Amino acid sequence: MEPTDQRGAPGVGADACDSNGRYYEIKAHGRAVPGELNLTRAEFIRAWSEGENYTLVTASRLEESASGPTLRLVDDPLHRFEFEPPTDVRLKGVRDISVESTVYEWPGTE
Repeated sequence: MEPTDQRGAPGVGADACDSNGRYYEIKAHGRAVPGELNLTRAEFIRAWSEGENYTLVTASRLEESASGPTLRLVDDPLHRFEFEPPTDVRLKGVRDISVESTVYEWPGTE
């Protein structure tokens, strides 16, 4: 199981992927892990689609002055932690008339 660095690949939504196809998102902190972490849109989508195949890795206390580095791995973090979805959602293709919908049109005033 050799992980490959995915940090430079746009839209992957994870920092690494291993030979078994498991995705890893790594959040590093000099001191303790904060109470909340942010995921990018791509990270959220990857975590949602992969479920148990997505691991959040938190590395904490990495500064020299901190006591003993800690590594914590959490599989399927979106089902283990409470999360707040983004407030802005972009709906694309809203003019597409092939999408099932109900349309009401009022007669024009001519």
